[in-house]
Amino acid sequence: MKIHKQCLVVCLLACTGAAQADATYIDVELAARRDNNLARAELAHDIFSDKLLNMGVTATRSMLLTPNSGIRFRGGLHLSEYAKYTNLNLASANLGISYRIQPVSGYTAPWIELGALLEWQSFNNSAIRNGKLLAVEAIAGQRFTDRIGARISIGHEQRRADNTNIFEWQHRRMYVMADYKIGLNSTLYTSLSRDFGDQVFTTTPDLELREYSKAVAKDLVFGTRYAYRVEAIANTLELGVSKPLNSSNTLDIGLRRFHADAVAGHRYDDTELHASWLYRFR
Repeated sequence: MKIHKQCLVVCLLACTGAAQADATYIDVELAARRDNNLARAELAHDIFSDKLLNMGVTATRSMLLTPNSGIRFRGGLHLSEYAKYTNLNLASANLGISYRIQPVSGYTAPWIELGALLEWQSFNNSAIRNGKLLAVEAIAGQRFTDRIGARISIGHEQRRADNTNIFEWQHRRMYVMADYKIGLNSTLYTSLSRDFGDQVFTTTPDLELREYSKAVAKDLVFGTRYAYRVEAIANTLELGVSKPLNSSNTLDIGLRRFHADAVAGHRYDDTELHASWLYRFR
């Protein structure tokens, strides 16, 4: 799951209890992004940037099980359209479920959530990227005051490709997020995640990198370059601000920085700027 989407939803919901009353709602999201290293390459001549537009709709059904616990089901459809690298245009569908409990009632009492998400991904003209993604996580969160909140999580992400094994991976993830309300509306947030496991990088043919790779395949999206799946530790830092316009509309602007240290001393960086608008039909 993209971190900025999680942040946007967290800021909108404000997560003040174990579970909200039984409810059904639909979220429509429109987001503009700029990614300065699509292939997460290491060398300057392998780095390509692009602008893209994300569109999505998510339906959610939440139900109280007890006064202190609840379950939530959701399903969504999403499209990503690139300005230049249209082979990467993406259509995806997902289904998710989560269970939340707050052992002790109270605005500042901690809560625990267990969740799972299954996503199907189909790219416009890059068959090696088509596949399915399964993510599970355990989260603990708390509001310390009416302005300050935080959450931590551990999770596992596994992807299976439809055609080749290059875009298959497993990640173990540690994640922490904090938010601070400015005045009555706007919320500043920051998050940091660390992934342990496989990462895929595209570069010009590299015999040394091939030696350390778990899988290699030609990546036609970027010409004669090859994609390499290698073991790495990746950190993602995000900073942003979320501003509800009213009870249904929320704007979110953020900056995400990705850095990975891979085998054999290879290093990879990526920066992404996004602006999102979310509308909730209740």
